[in-house]
Amino acid sequence: MEDLPFRRHRSWIEVLGILVALSAALGLMKSLLESVWTFILVPFPEAWRLFVLTWQQNFLGAAVVVLGVATLPRWLPQHRLARWTGLALAVIAAGVVGWVVQDSFVRVANGAPIPPEERGYELHSSLMLAVLVAALGEYHWRSLRAAAAVHEAGLTRIRLQGELAAGRLQVLQAQVEPHFLFNSLANARRLLRTDGEAGRGMLADLMRYLESALPRMRDDRSNLAREAELIRAFLAVHQIRMGPRLQVSIAVPAELGGRVVPPMMLLTLIENALKHGVGPLPEGGAIAVGAHETDGRLVLRVADTGRGLVAGSGGGTGLANIRARLRAMYGGQARFSLRLNEPRGVVAEIELPALAA
Repeated sequence: MEDLPFRRHRSWIEVLGILVALSAALGLMKSLLESVWTFILVPFPEAWRLFVLTWQQNFLGAAVVVLGVATLPRWLPQHRLARWTGLALAVIAAGVVGWVVQDSFVRVANGAPIPPEERGYELHSSLMLAVLVAALGEYHWRSLRAAAAVHEAGLTRIRLQGELAAGRLQVLQAQVEPHFLFNSLANARRLLRTDGEAGRGMLADLMRYLESALPRMRDDRSNLAREAELIRAFLAVHQIRMGPRLQVSIAVPAELGGRVVPPMMLLTLIENALKHGVGPLPEGGAIAVGAHETDGRLVLRVADTGRGLVAGSGGGTGLANIRARLRAMYGGQARFSLRLNEPRGVVAEIELPALAA
């Protein structure tokens, strides 16, 4: 799974636009408060001119304060005491520079500096604005850090869940291997006791099968063509053991050979059909393996004409592993079912998303 991006910072154009808009809004608010009596006592054209000059003065001062306080903390250390000391110095510097810019603008616009009785007020308001912007910026910065930490913790949790699911899947898959090998060797030993020539032929077939199957048993992905090849070799071994008691039919369309399937899962279904269905009957039976694709879903089918659903046929280790592996690999997107066959036996079906290898 790809990591979801977390946007920690805006582009410099976005930041500049926000800061300019904030400066304009703060300058407008301060100008409105300072110009109330001007609009009452001074005629409109002159009052409007004085208001515009006041807004320009306050906008320039606010812009210097906002840009300074918003820019300087980026280079401050993360250590708390050093950061707060640096932030206090940045606030004082931005407030003083903002006041100097306002005074310079008034000198240029009016030909005289800010009146002495107003200089203290302007400096005080510039410093208060710097404190307010610094507090808001620090809150925003800490909120971003907290959100980034939560995002990173979520990504770590997702990665750990994926690793846990992969480890659980490997454990479940590893349980299948000794089970299959033990059954195959036990069948070969039994046949050697009753028919030496047939037993030696079965061992030769088993060796060819294992040469093909063992390198793939640890794979976490396979395709339908590869699994069909393993099934044919596996059933060929058991046909030697059972003779005419076992009839086999495998219908896997070549165009579906590239579809992704869990390794050894079809083999487990066939083992279950042999052990619980066809094998215990004196007359044996038939096993039919098929696959088809419908509406983006791949359906794998193993049907036998054995004893049917008897005690233990649906709750063994092999079938429990199939259910657990499907949950681990596909979640709720896969389905496994058992039902009665007609006129006798069991039909096992696995339904998966039809994914190409």
